[in-house]
Amino acid sequence: MRVAINQWIILFSLSTISFISQAQIPQRLTQQVATTFIGNAHLHYFEDTKGDVTFAQVQQMKFAPVQRANNSFGFSKHSFWFRFKLQNTQQGQTDWMLEINNPLLDYLDFYYKQGNVWKKISMGDLLPFDQRPFYSHNFVIPLKIHNKKTQTYYIRVKTSSNLQLPINIASPRAFYKKHDREKLIANLEYGILLLTIIYNLFIFLSLRHISYLLYVLCIGNALLSLMGIKGYSLQYLWPNWPQFNNDSLLFFIGLFDCFFALYTIYFLRTKKYAPRLNKILFPLAIIAPISGIISFIDVDLAVKLVLPLGMLLTPMVVYTSIVCYRKGFVAARFFILAWAVLLLGTPPYILGTMGIIPFNFIVQHLTDLGFVLAVILLSLALVDGYSYEKKNKEMAQKQMLEMQKDINEKLETKVQERTQQLQEKTNETIAQNEELQQQQEEILSQNEFIATTNEQLKRESKKTQESIKAARAIQNAMLPNEVKLNDLFGAEHFVIYRPKDIVSGDFYWVSQVKSRMKTENLWPANSTQGKTDTLQLTTKTLQAKEVLFLAVVDCTGHGVPGALMGMIGHSLLNEIVNDLGVSDTNKILDRLNEKISQELIQENNLSLNRGMDVCLCKLEKQSDGQTQVTFTGSKRPLYYVNEQGLQELRGDRITIGGWGNRKIPHFGSQTILLQPGNMLYLTTDGISDAPNDQRKSFGTRRLKTFFENYAHLPVAEQRQHLEKMLEKFCRGTEQRDDITLFGLRIS
Repeated sequence: MRVAINQWIILFSLSTISFISQAQIPQRLTQQVATTFIGNAHLHYFEDTKGDVTFAQVQQMKFAPVQRANNSFGFSKHSFWFRFKLQNTQQGQTDWMLEINNPLLDYLDFYYKQGNVWKKISMGDLLPFDQRPFYSHNFVIPLKIHNKKTQTYYIRVKTSSNLQLPINIASPRAFYKKHDREKLIANLEYGILLLTIIYNLFIFLSLRHISYLLYVLCIGNALLSLMGIKGYSLQYLWPNWPQFNNDSLLFFIGLFDCFFALYTIYFLRTKKYAPRLNKILFPLAIIAPISGIISFIDVDLAVKLVLPLGMLLTPMVVYTSIVCYRKGFVAARFFILAWAVLLLGTPPYILGTMGIIPFNFIVQHLTDLGFVLAVILLSLALVDGYSYEKKNKEMAQKQMLEMQKDINEKLETKVQERTQQLQEKTNETIAQNEELQQQQEEILSQNEFIATTNEQLKRESKKTQESIKAARAIQNAMLPNEVKLNDLFGAEHFVIYRPKDIVSGDFYWVSQVKSRMKTENLWPANSTQGKTDTLQLTTKTLQAKEVLFLAVVDCTGHGVPGALMGMIGHSLLNEIVNDLGVSDTNKILDRLNEKISQELIQENNLSLNRGMDVCLCKLEKQSDGQTQVTFTGSKRPLYYVNEQGLQELRGDRITIGGWGNRKIPHFGSQTILLQPGNMLYLTTDGISDAPNDQRKSFGTRRLKTFFENYAHLPVAEQRQHLEKMLEKFCRGTEQRDDITLFGLRIS
């Protein structure tokens, strides 16, 4: 069965291989570019999750383009196949150098075609160093590509470390120039570190100060760790022990963490200046070498222990040095400066490896420069610390002599002064006792006054609460009750109405009216100049039919001010529609805007700059069973769900009321036809602004998604689902605004 599946995969891959090969762009090699990075459209990969795909099979597999910065795939136990093509456009040059700048890859197999035969080169840090075709700490392979030819190459990688495959192609001249420059920098860096170790070791043998010994052990393990990360330890120290080289890297890092924590403890005198941090650093110094030893047993477990431990130790040491400096240990200044220099070079290096900034020569070696400077500064810190300690001892001895000299002279004077002070203190104590007694009497009097005032405040608060509760009852009586809504809409509606406070700045309004007689003024079209125009009145009698008006209104503010504004808005809507007979939705909001400004005298009183946002609809039943909906909105939209899904009508960007709306253009109106069963939603912004415990709002997009997904359900179930969704989203938070939503299914 497995063989049949593999054959089917190979046949399917053969049918698509021509398309795949066209999708991969060959990397052109030119003289103008000294070094070329292979990535993106030029490098494709295939992930072998089981690790059993052969080279013959992988040639038929479908490869995908690498779209990751610096060709990085993170930590993975899978095998990865990479394919790229090189096209030599340089006349007369056939020799090129391929370099993979990641010496920590466990296994790396390079496949190239020589004539009609595919050949393989096996490398990796778990294989002897002598197997490499080129003597370098990185993986370097000399290539020979004929002029105007395109050559395909495959690379198989499997590693327990971070799978990162930075492939660079360069001419031999450019490669050797870069290679020699890197060796020079490495020799300088490692030479400086070695000289620092020897110098401080001699100082330790002279002074017998434990800080110097810990510093030497710390820098020594840092040197071994750095050589392991760069690939130089396998090249120079133990080229025939690849397994030891692979396992010892985490061991040396663990020892570095151990001795660096101990060096921090002894140098910064944490027991004196930071005793709490000392209790944290000392256990870390014990755990670090243990986690390093585990690397010889289980590398994966050691990675999970050593790397997080190092990430925890670094900020702890920086914070400890700052604390000690602030508490008076001046020698910690070089310690802080060393970390500042080291950390300044780290962000550019990380950004370069991620592909955010150019990963050039300077960015690549910023961490090396920062590390060397940090080591030098730490060495200066030792000298400064020793000088500081010596100076403090000399000052202490001098002070002791002066104190011993003065103490005999001042002893009698001190006794007399103390006796006199005790007498004065006794007199002061008697006077203070009298003052305390007076203060106690005043406190008792103030407590009585506070208790009386508190009772008055409680009575006033109770009256206020009762008044607001009465206002809530009045406001609820103003709203359409359930009996009226059932008479108008039947059971095909639902309302979610949640005031933020006891009373609400939101309200919903319903009115049922009949069309009235309309009088139209018709002027003669052919009136002549100089003659008196005659006004002709023509009366058209329209068939009376019931029209429903439905509005959801969000007034400025909430609580008592919003509720009072809502009472005004409710009263004015009834007056405009029911008394004045205005039936056009846009004219209703025009009149409402005018009357709000007039009633609140907003033109002359800027402090009453209050208004409201309105979603207003007029529903008219048509003879063919459809319902005509005329909509006008003041900064509020209208949502409806029909056969095409969720639709939205946007309102005008005009607020009802406010002194800034005196010269605002008139409102417009929009008309739609809805079939029976379609849903109509009117809402304020309360649901969209509802927050969760992370201070993120429920949002209009989530609300619109709910309308579209749940509109087919009965209205009662829609309300239950929306209330549960709101309760789950807003759990543990306080309601931010008044919430009102009116849902209606067209009958």
